[in-house]
Amino acid sequence: MTNKKLSHYFSLQRRYSRSINLERDLDSVEALEGYVLTKRAIDSLSRILNSFSSDEGNRAWTLTSVYGTGKSAFAHYLISLCANSQNKMHIKALSIAEDKLGKDNDIYQLIQDKISSVGLMRAVATGQREPISHTIIRALLTGVDTFWTATQKNKINVVRQLVDLEAEINDGGKVDSKEIPNLVLEVAKESKTGIFLVIDELGKNLEYAAHAQGAEDLYLLQQLAELPKDSKTPIYILGILHQAFAEYTQRLATFQKNEWAKIQGRFEDIAFTESSGQMMSLIGEAIDSSAADNISCAIRSDSEEWSKYLEPIVVDEEITDQVIQKVYPLHPLSAFALPTLCQRYAQNDRSLFTFLTSGEPLSFRNFLEEVTVKDNNLPNLKLDRVYDYFIEAAGMGLASRPNLQRWVEIQDLINDAKRLEEDSLRVLKTIGILNLITITGSMRATRTLVSLAMCDRPSQTQINYWQEIIDKLLKQNLITHRRQLDELRIWQGSDFNVDSELSTYIEQERSPLVKLLSLQRPLRPIVAQRHSYQTGTLRYFERHYLDNSQDLSQLRCSSVDADGFVGYWVDDEMPSSVPSTTSDGKPLIILSAANLDILQIRTLEFVALNNIKKTAKELQTDGVARKEVNYRLQEAEEFLDETLNQSFSIGVNQQCWIQGQLEILNNITDFNSKLSDICDRVYHRSAILWNELINRRDLTSQGVKARRELIQAMLEHQNEERLALEGYGPEVSMYYSLLEETGIYRQEDNYWDFYPPLENSGLNSLWEAVENFCLAATETSQTFDLLYQHLAAPPYGVKQGAVPVILAAVLLYHADDLGLYQDGTFIPVLGTEHFELLVKYPERFAVKYFAVVGLRAEVFKELEAILRNPQLKKIG
Repeated sequence: MTNKKLSHYFSLQRRYSRSINLERDLDSVEALEGYVLTKRAIDSLSRILNSFSSDEGNRAWTLTSVYGTGKSAFAHYLISLCANSQNKMHIKALSIAEDKLGKDNDIYQLIQDKISSVGLMRAVATGQREPISHTIIRALLTGVDTFWTATQKNKINVVRQLVDLEAEINDGGKVDSKEIPNLVLEVAKESKTGIFLVIDELGKNLEYAAHAQGAEDLYLLQQLAELPKDSKTPIYILGILHQAFAEYTQRLATFQKNEWAKIQGRFEDIAFTESSGQMMSLIGEAIDSSAADNISCAIRSDSEEWSKYLEPIVVDEEITDQVIQKVYPLHPLSAFALPTLCQRYAQNDRSLFTFLTSGEPLSFRNFLEEVTVKDNNLPNLKLDRVYDYFIEAAGMGLASRPNLQRWVEIQDLINDAKRLEEDSLRVLKTIGILNLITITGSMRATRTLVSLAMCDRPSQTQINYWQEIIDKLLKQNLITHRRQLDELRIWQGSDFNVDSELSTYIEQERSPLVKLLSLQRPLRPIVAQRHSYQTGTLRYFERHYLDNSQDLSQLRCSSVDADGFVGYWVDDEMPSSVPSTTSDGKPLIILSAANLDILQIRTLEFVALNNIKKTAKELQTDGVARKEVNYRLQEAEEFLDETLNQSFSIGVNQQCWIQGQLEILNNITDFNSKLSDICDRVYHRSAILWNELINRRDLTSQGVKARRELIQAMLEHQNEERLALEGYGPEVSMYYSLLEETGIYRQEDNYWDFYPPLENSGLNSLWEAVENFCLAATETSQTFDLLYQHLAAPPYGVKQGAVPVILAAVLLYHADDLGLYQDGTFIPVLGTEHFELLVKYPERFAVKYFAVVGLRAEVFKELEAILRNPQLKKIG
């Protein structure tokens, strides 16, 4: 034998490398070529065809099995049988039945008797995450296009309706699901023969229905299954699922799961599951060994030897040497275990035929390209490589499966044992795979079976070597031997029942929903984006959960810096009246929750799992249970966040009170726009200031320093250009945005000084408010904490950062008629040290206005003019 790669001798049949797409392959004879009628396919064909052309029995079925078991291929074959007798697809499908069964076979006769020569309209679609009404319209249009000519279609009114509905869907519209049953009946009537409606990947529609909490989609399925039975124009429905209806309801509340179960009852479910022996035969059909003549004798010899060893061990199925020969280069035990493993754990990207045909790492095709046939040694793909492909790569995607605890423990133990030498680790992986498949059947991990699973060719020498490895693992306590079952086991199991504990915790929880959500899922503030962008002032609304236990008239924002309050109503009873503002004068918005009962269940599950994780003492010593709780807690958290988003998704059966008025919002964009509109209206005298350093309530340490240096320059360099500031530091940035660009500090008659801001400067309203406050203190002095409160409230809503600078400018502009007091003591000369205290303790400082009028005022004006004239200063 020459040293050549296995891929030189073996390849995969092209048919198995490409999965069937019912829409694409509807009229593809090539896709039908090589189809194998397995025992399960024949049984399913019999069950369905027996109901054809009969007023009795079911007319709606679901075909259920995991990925990669041939459901779509079977559906494609059945659809082809239902074509017109002159159609190439029907002819090919009939010839496959004839070759497999013979013309005298009962099933062959059933095909001839039950399917008329005209055939049925084949309405086929692949499900998507969309309303099921959309998928059915696509299916009907596919059926129409293959059943009638273009001229015929133009004459049929219902076809035009379907085309119009498709256009509406493509434009982003939705179809009323109530229209669909009548449309289906109308199409069936026009066909004069009947419809076979097939939806592949129906699970995607169910996922959409579960996510959108839409009962209409499911009710439509029920209506279709209950359509009147008409033997002349019958309507048959077949949905193809990867898991039972119940598996798609994990995100739903209990009462919703019950509704789904009722609808599932309208469909006869056909479990499309082959025995391991049958699947081994199918695997053999997928492997092309036509180029392996040079090594066929060695393969046959090995297969006969394997058959002798396995016959007394694997008693559940008949595994002949011919089957073992056909599945090579798969180890016979790998080929036998793969179907069971896939039935229990396969995912859409980890199915049996994906493993066989894909080019990804650790796949069978990859194995063929990597491994070389050396001399007389025929290598085969063993269970440890199957473990690497399925177990290591699947990760947390199996968190909701029944055998989660076993899966988690096996994976953890093998991960912890990676320090072992390679052969010991391979044995652990093999035992792990067998433990996942069964703990009682003939494929349980006995010493003999594990040893055989590690051999390239069964021989006592190889078996003894692997037995020694097993003994070593037993001594290291990495595996245990259950003598009663004669089973090697890598997992210990857990006595902690998470489901039972979860139910107990939920029953004991008495806190109201509003409290649980506030503790577990507090809401972050939401920003009025457009208003903030246009004014330069960041405005946000606090968000809180509310129910009837709160007095809405007493609501207050928890932060004085908040500009509004959004309440999320989580109570069945709606509020009778909603005030327009909070008790501290901020605008108030209240949103009601949709799907409140589901939100309640999701919250309780998350809280209960959180409590179990924190308080269950058993978890300290039970690593498997601890891992399961962590997985389920993560899943519960995702479900809760998803439900919260759905419950408060604007426009979904929600009521919204905006400043006391009940309004209708269509989407989140409308809601965000409303926040800015409210701010525009409530804070209409807001300052417009584009400087993030100072236009905020609490300044950074850099901002505080820059503001102090700016005020110091204002007091000490009042009549100098740029207040004698140099460079481009933050204090200069504040100077430009607050004083120079607004005209508050400008040059008039060659003289720099403080003046009221220019018109439309953005700070006019702030200047006026500060100035009016100071000039209003005629009888008694007013403390500056009142000014801060006045400016923070509507209609100003000014952030405190900029107020000291504008206050300093106003005081300097009115230096002759405003008096400043600290703790009741008059301040004759205003200094930087006073302002440092004023910023921290505004309540300690007060202002009083002393009006200078009459002759005294005229004298002061003349003196000011003289003092400001540079020429007169020189003469003096």
